[in-house]
Amino acid sequence: MYDDVRLVVENFESSADIGALLAAALPPPPQCPRHLLPHLAQAYWLRYRAQSGFDGLIDREFWASVVGGDADPVVAAVTAAEQYRELVEARADFLECQDPESLVDFVNAYTALLDAVDDERMKAALTVDQCALLLMLDEYDGTNDYAEKVLNALDWALARTPHADPQRARRLVDRARARVNAGRRRDQVLADYRAAAQLALRERPVWRDIVVELAQYESDLYASGAAPIYLAGAFVTCRDLADALERDFGNTVTLSALAQLEHEVSSRIGPDVARFLRTCHRDPHALQAQRDKVEALRRQDIGPGVLMERRDQAWLLAIGLPLDHEDRLDVLLDLYDRHTDLWELGGDTAAIGLACDTVFEAMLTTSPGDARRAELLEALAHAAKTLSVQTGSPDDATVAVAAARAVLEMPARDEGQRAVRLSNLASTLVRQFELGANPAAGQEAVTVAEEAVALTPPGDEDLPLRWSRLSTAARHVAESGDHALFARAVEAGAQAVAAIPEDDVRRIGMLYNYAAALQAQAVATDVTDAEPFREAERAYRAALALLAPDHPDNPRIESTIADLLYHRYHQCGDLDALDDSLDLAEKAVRETPRDHHWWPLRAFALARSARALATFGGPRADELRQQAIAHYRAVGTHPAATAQHRMLCERGQAAILAEADPATTLNALERVIAAIPATISRALPRSQRLRAVRQLDGLADRVVDAGARSGELDRALELLEQCRAVLFGDAWGIRRGWAKLLKIRPELAEELSRVEKDLADADFYSDLTFHIEVEYAGRTSTRDWDPRPQAVERIRRLAARREGLIQGARAVRGLENLLIPPDLEMLRERLIGHTAVIVSAAGTALVVPGDYLRPVETVPLRQMTSSTARAQLRKLRAALADVKAPGCSFDRREQAQLDVHAVLEWLWDTTAGPVLDRVADSRLWWCPVGVMAGLPLHAAGRHRDRAGLTVFDRIVASYTPSLTALADTVHTPPRQHPRPTALVVGVGEREGLPTLPSARDEAEAVAALLPGSTVLMDSAASADAIKDGLHDHAIAHFACHGRAVSSAGHPDLGGLMLDNGMFVPSFVRDLRTTQAQLAFLSACDTASPDPALLDEPLNLASAFHLAGFRGVIGTLWHTADSTETAVAVYEALTAHGTRPADTAQAATALTETSRRMRDAYTAVPTRWAAHVHVGD
Repeated sequence: MYDDVRLVVENFESSADIGALLAAALPPPPQCPRHLLPHLAQAYWLRYRAQSGFDGLIDREFWASVVGGDADPVVAAVTAAEQYRELVEARADFLECQDPESLVDFVNAYTALLDAVDDERMKAALTVDQCALLLMLDEYDGTNDYAEKVLNALDWALARTPHADPQRARRLVDRARARVNAGRRRDQVLADYRAAAQLALRERPVWRDIVVELAQYESDLYASGAAPIYLAGAFVTCRDLADALERDFGNTVTLSALAQLEHEVSSRIGPDVARFLRTCHRDPHALQAQRDKVEALRRQDIGPGVLMERRDQAWLLAIGLPLDHEDRLDVLLDLYDRHTDLWELGGDTAAIGLACDTVFEAMLTTSPGDARRAELLEALAHAAKTLSVQTGSPDDATVAVAAARAVLEMPARDEGQRAVRLSNLASTLVRQFELGANPAAGQEAVTVAEEAVALTPPGDEDLPLRWSRLSTAARHVAESGDHALFARAVEAGAQAVAAIPEDDVRRIGMLYNYAAALQAQAVATDVTDAEPFREAERAYRAALALLAPDHPDNPRIESTIADLLYHRYHQCGDLDALDDSLDLAEKAVRETPRDHHWWPLRAFALARSARALATFGGPRADELRQQAIAHYRAVGTHPAATAQHRMLCERGQAAILAEADPATTLNALERVIAAIPATISRALPRSQRLRAVRQLDGLADRVVDAGARSGELDRALELLEQCRAVLFGDAWGIRRGWAKLLKIRPELAEELSRVEKDLADADFYSDLTFHIEVEYAGRTSTRDWDPRPQAVERIRRLAARREGLIQGARAVRGLENLLIPPDLEMLRERLIGHTAVIVSAAGTALVVPGDYLRPVETVPLRQMTSSTARAQLRKLRAALADVKAPGCSFDRREQAQLDVHAVLEWLWDTTAGPVLDRVADSRLWWCPVGVMAGLPLHAAGRHRDRAGLTVFDRIVASYTPSLTALADTVHTPPRQHPRPTALVVGVGEREGLPTLPSARDEAEAVAALLPGSTVLMDSAASADAIKDGLHDHAIAHFACHGRAVSSAGHPDLGGLMLDNGMFVPSFVRDLRTTQAQLAFLSACDTASPDPALLDEPLNLASAFHLAGFRGVIGTLWHTADSTETAVAVYEALTAHGTRPADTAQAATALTETSRRMRDAYTAVPTRWAAHVHVGD
């Protein structure tokens, strides 16, 4: 039974009920009476325009068949596909079942069809449909996992929807709803709604549902506490809808809401405003009067409230204009300027977001062919770049770059205009580079800025600006590590200053950027000569002198000079500079409103200088300390402060409080640690995460010291687990959670595993560029490939997906605390029978007894200080370098061995001896923090005295990366491997490296002690063969060269050296074994800590432990052939080859072997002190 098509059309035109229109049962054209065919055609046409996806395109085909229009062959090709038939079946199944399982099948059917379709127009329509299902899937699951994916997909679909497409308005509404769902800025949502309403108001009859939805959203914003301007917007939207209804239906239709809104605007904002908004669209004189008011305010001098009044009156004019008014673009661009002034000159933190959204709305409501498109794109590039300063969002910076590129691709009238556009692109690229959104953007910014300079003739008034932009670009790239570019930055800055006339107001900016380049170079290169600082100060002060006394830029430059002077004190020891720094910082803070977006940065400079001055004592010391603490606290709670600055402020407070109240210090340190996840987000590429981890240097030592002095040892231990081994801890938590999840929810575990692998792959490419050469038929072609931008964006997307999976895993019983730091009570319960010792150079060791009933206790290390520990570490490294150096003399090598002995003896006297005098256990685990992680605690002792005063002679010692790692390992019962044999790898020859003559002998000897083992020698030891073998055996043994993994380079530049290639940490990370028992890495530097990140275990031994090996034996430094050590360990584990290896005794076997080696080669400690055991 079909509905009466005449009534369907008439009812819709009078009611605008989209639901009823789409639910109507329309007859197929052949079954419709001839006299009703026009109504049927109209019904299908209305349904086409009422839908945003592929179903609307099908309705259009029905319309075409009725009116005799051309069919769309692409739509026919889609509906003829096998995947479309399966989609129809999945839809029917979902409509019948209405459950999550059938919905997932429905979504997957769309994915399959999208994969089979090539036409972008069809893909856009299908994507819109699938987005609606993904949001429905979130509703079923009670999550918001697909919010970002849906928004990105709708962005893609709208970018491929022409401005005149009849479905564009509906898709804009879809995206507005998706923005709300994803928590986007409200004016971004409004921009989409207004663009949709603009199209809806043009329809005859008006698509009132779209306009009503806009009015409802504006009204809801006001009701939820937003500014009254949104109430005015709702009123104007209803006004325009009433006019459209009058146009379409005469005076028979009224809007009751209009009078109510007018009354509320009149009472809330003012009757004059209500009257203006009600009539201005029909009264040119009222509009002109409002324009004149805005212009008069624009000419008025900046004073209290002027910037805000300018903006509000411009906003009122923009709100009052109909969406299709011919002057709307001019009014929106003027509003954009007023928002921007309020941000740049008034410090209003919300204004720049409003500016960006205003120009975005102008873009959406203006035809792509508009003559002012380039002006709009330039405004969008500037606004989005500036917004990214406030938000720190890579997305905003990426929008800016895309807009600047789009302008550059438009025809330029001459080289001068192209130079302007190149310079603007360079500016946006610099910001994108700063935020880490595109590692390639920095160098591109320099190249683009240089091209802009080259296109600008001498004497051109914009040449100084181009030089200054080049200076800024080169400075930012140099600050990221390419210090060679500092010279270019300083030179370009100097050129800008030389080229700008003395009376040009832009000279202020040229001087500032030149000084910034000098300062950045001096700070980054740690110069101790004060002259570069003085030259920078002269330039800053010259810029300051050109400003009027009440200019809003005065505090910016004053605060920058304060920062410069602090660094001059810090690097050059100039105490007078520190006094001046504090004075200027105080002045800058006094002149900056508390709600200004730069206030936190200026207050931080004040706090830092006050804290430094307080350390010198004197009558003002207490006052300065209180001043520093007050400003650190204020910055830490300021809404505009970055997570990085909050952390620095908490550390600053902790350093001050450490001198007084240790309990309060621990509170401050806890706040520092709480900020760590925000600064080391998994959404960042590895290089940025490592930079953030370096900021934690010394934090663990402070926690130990504060805990020991306050007596809050349990709390200190809990904090320690959160502030060291941060990257390792994240990976460890995921791996351990994965093992549990695999048993309970294998599909979720596999998805998490895939995302982790994809993240690791993206990390791999986030720090690499490639130069590719191909030779064919005697010709060579080359190209450069930079995968970093795509890799960084992929990391961000995958990190969001990872977070969703983690949240899903936490809903599984037993995994509620996945990646949440465990409390100490749980750790202590799991560590029963295993005593651990945290050792800190702050002068304290914390003993965590294996007896759960005994409290954590401190062992004072009275002779230990951080400076002496660092001196001993330098001494050890120098000795190891001499031992390894081929050209080192015999005398120096002998002295180097004596120096190693001296370090081991110092370690015994200051650390191991006092600890073992207190700890009676014969087995313990060292967990050193900070600089102590670089010293061989396991081998400490007076070995030359032969008096038993050594760790070797007293206990069996292992290391653990963290208490959590040890607790998890010992709490998990060892699983019996079906093959208690070994994968044995021996690589004795590698091009470019010394031959290891005993590698083959070692491999064969180990394999002989473990019958049934797989032996891979030299060329047979490929990475793939090793990965396969690791799954098949309980033990892995490597005899080859090793290269230390370093945070200074790509992680996969370190690892085990194979015949043709390397076995790198990422290969091990993907292993995820649950049955591996022991890895013996008989290669150099496999357990050595990273010199720059001593608290972050990045070495290969940690990678094997992370992959699932309960215990790992590695080396701290380069060793001679260690066959003797390896064979002796396996002989002990296997009773000389008469039983399967007892890997649980690996630490004992290594200790006994090291003791025998020590006795045999006492004079050569580098030979017997290098091997360590990690884990259980």
